[in-house]
Amino acid sequence: MLRAEQIKLRTTRSPLWTLFAVVVVSLGFAVIQASVGSTAVPLAPERAAIGVAGFAVPVLMVLSALTVTGEYRTGMIRTTFLAMPGRTRVLAAKAVVTAVFSGICAVIMVLASALAVRLVGTPAQGAELSFTEFAVWRTAGAIGLYAVLGAVLAVGLGTLIRHSAGVIAILLLLPFVIEPLLGSIPRVGARVGPLMPFANVNTFTEVEWVQTFSMWWGPLGALLYFTGVVAVVFVAAAVDINRRDP
Repeated sequence: MLRAEQIKLRTTRSPLWTLFAVVVVSLGFAVIQASVGSTAVPLAPERAAIGVAGFAVPVLMVLSALTVTGEYRTGMIRTTFLAMPGRTRVLAAKAVVTAVFSGICAVIMVLASALAVRLVGTPAQGAELSFTEFAVWRTAGAIGLYAVLGAVLAVGLGTLIRHSAGVIAILLLLPFVIEPLLGSIPRVGARVGPLMPFANVNTFTEVEWVQTFSMWWGPLGALLYFTGVVAVVFVAAAVDINRRDP
């Protein structure tokens, strides 16, 4: 089952072109950070990797969701269910394959971003971006875990919504529009903001983002909260996929 999902992902052109695009943009963000920052101040790993967390991971989430919605759109999901009895296992296989793919890509891009800053920036800017620095690996691991959980969340949402446009809208509007708007509303933001899923995962990765409110817990609590949201969505998707006809 895992092998089948790997073949689907590997033989589809869109993941390869998407991966190429996110690598270019992520490295571009890293170079920009080095260009606009002070040449005498070290660039923190999470700042060098802002393009990965802010752009690459959301795109990988969309790609993960499309592995589900694409099959619903073409009707191939019926063939998948016939070939692989056990719909929950099919869902789990898609989640595992996309999560591993997204996580590996995210970690590599974080390390590549750190290397890019060291190559184009000054020695001072790259002082904290050596691969021997714990902070670099902490950032790579945190963003990699974000990508893993994000892929599982996307597969779950794709299963529940079943329409590409709808799930793409949710995955992009929620972190980039809805959460920042809710967080900026006086009185409401302080109460609702800390409950927003992407605000929590950004707190965990420690990547600077648009956030005008204080969180109720630290990075570990934020990770547990986001993981809980992912688990709820995925369980709901597993229940739904066994109750609804494809």
